[in-house]
Amino acid sequence: MSSLRVVYRNTRGFTLIELVLVLVFIGLIAGLTTPFVMSTLDRVTHQAEAREIASALRYARSEAITRKTVLAFNGDIESGEYWLAHADASRSSNVRNLDSRFRMVRVTSNEERVDNGTFAVKFYPMGNSSGGIVRIEKHPLEKSNTAYAISIDPVTGSSKIEQKTR
Repeated sequence: MSSLRVVYRNTRGFTLIELVLVLVFIGLIAGLTTPFVMSTLDRVTHQAEAREIASALRYARSEAITRKTVLAFNGDIESGEYWLAHADASRSSNVRNLDSRFRMVRVTSNEERVDNGTFAVKFYPMGNSSGGIVRIEKHPLEKSNTAYAISIDPVTGSSKIEQKTR
């Protein structure tokens, strides 16, 4: 019996050293880019939380004008909950929560500073409001210099987001 022996010529593959070097380069690139990607995702999430609250404030103003009634944007600083309700009602069934990594702080309304408990920003049928500033920050345990301040104009009732540094 003759054995079949196939001889491959002019075929080249990758050596083990070449494969290891490629894996090292891929690992190095992944290690360098991961912190950048994570910080970007945190920043985008922070902005989204601020935009969601600003949107709820705009909606409250719009509903107050449309329904011709006083509507309040209420929030609980400790729990991170916020909701819309008629000025005479205590709580709405549609309560929303901030992401657990963020908190509302330094809420001011008519120069009244509220750092804990509940607060309300009222919107009136003519489009005006009680005014104030709602600040969205990361919890103190997470290192971040960025905060977003949502200011509510008392005359027009409009809200505006500004990026702040601590």
